[in-house]
Amino acid sequence: MKTSRDIHDMVGGALMVGAGLFFALYGDRYTFGTAARMGPGYFPVVLGWTLAVLGVLVALPAWWRRGSAIQVQWNNLLWSIASLLAFATTLHVLGLVLASFLAALLALVPSAMALRTRLTVCAVVALLTTLIFPVGLQMILPLWPWSA
Repeated sequence: MKTSRDIHDMVGGALMVGAGLFFALYGDRYTFGTAARMGPGYFPVVLGWTLAVLGVLVALPAWWRRGSAIQVQWNNLLWSIASLLAFATTLHVLGLVLASFLAALLALVPSAMALRTRLTVCAVVALLTTLIFPVGLQMILPLWPWSA
């Protein structure tokens, strides 16, 4: 079914503009600084305005382009939200490795991939999460249930 406008890109562009404006305007509360000596508000303000402009560049041409109707995949949405909630509630109980593994496993429930592939993807997600947050960013998070 065709609609008169490309709703996908219009909604996506509008969400980009909204997120960009939020970060740009909220980041204004912090000291901006200069390009040579950036303050804490520099990064969110510059990237927020950049995201807002890119959102306009995505949404504006969609106004004149034909597109198909939006079809929400409720099953995927439900499992994605369940995955986020499971991660948030189990992070301090199970530790980062097991919580991220569980969250990835829940997010893959609607997928048609084989069990071995799912477990491999979950292991890679847990490894990358561990490498990025505690190792790379030096965040203090429990890695295992016994280290909490």
